[in-house]
Amino acid sequence: MATALLSARGRVTCSIPSARAMQPSAGLPNLFVLGAGKSGTTTLHQLLGRHPDIHVCDPKEPSFFCSHFQVVRDPVSYFRLFASDRRYRVDASHVYFSNPETAPVLRALFPEAKVLLILRHPKARAHSLYRHMRLSMHDDGRPLELAETFYEALRLEDERFHSPDFMRNCRQYFWNFMYIRSSFYDEQLTRYLGLFTREQFLIMTLAELISRPQQKIAEIAAFLEVEPSGFGESVPVVNAAPAYEGFDQMCDAFMGDRFGDLTRRVDALVGRAMDWSV
Repeated sequence: MATALLSARGRVTCSIPSARAMQPSAGLPNLFVLGAGKSGTTTLHQLLGRHPDIHVCDPKEPSFFCSHFQVVRDPVSYFRLFASDRRYRVDASHVYFSNPETAPVLRALFPEAKVLLILRHPKARAHSLYRHMRLSMHDDGRPLELAETFYEALRLEDERFHSPDFMRNCRQYFWNFMYIRSSFYDEQLTRYLGLFTREQFLIMTLAELISRPQQKIAEIAAFLEVEPSGFGESVPVVNAAPAYEGFDQMCDAFMGDRFGDLTRRVDALVGRAMDWSV
């Protein structure tokens, strides 16, 4: 997968050498915002977009390096999104974190890139993603997620994961139906840290960004070596969802059995105890 750029149907569109030839001499993406869906990537994207030294592309998530969920499919169109002379040019496609194909391609094309990674408590994140998939509509007028309860969706995951038919024909991005597996942050982070250096990453949780915004803004500014004042004094509030009840005890037990000590494993990879309260 690291030797080719892939189209939305898995067809090879161009090799990495030819992709390099398409890249302009300036204006390449050099900062990626990664994270599991519903973990705060949109908040980070909007925060970065305030800074005069940072260009954020539109659409926020071109998802070009994800073969099954490309929003922008043409290589030339993709690279044009970053036609800016600002110091940083951001691709905030959250699917790059869960999609196994992506990390080797990013390493081959952008070996010096920096990465901002934001995470969230895996149980809260899985439930939030389920709610998002129930509230989002398919072209047929029905929800993207047809399982009517969170517990049903959790129970279906193993069957879906092992079904080639489901992978080919699911109603949206495959990993967005993997509420448990797409929350295995330790596996996803290990994949990236095997290709990039730890120094290329700044890793935080949504809870930390919410509870200590000024501290996190200062850390982002130091990581990027830009003036912190360019970000403003607060963190944007985005994607505020309607109020809803939390998940029940059956779901909590099911996820607890699957996740085990996941947050401690991630803490060990990151090198500090992170705040997983949200």
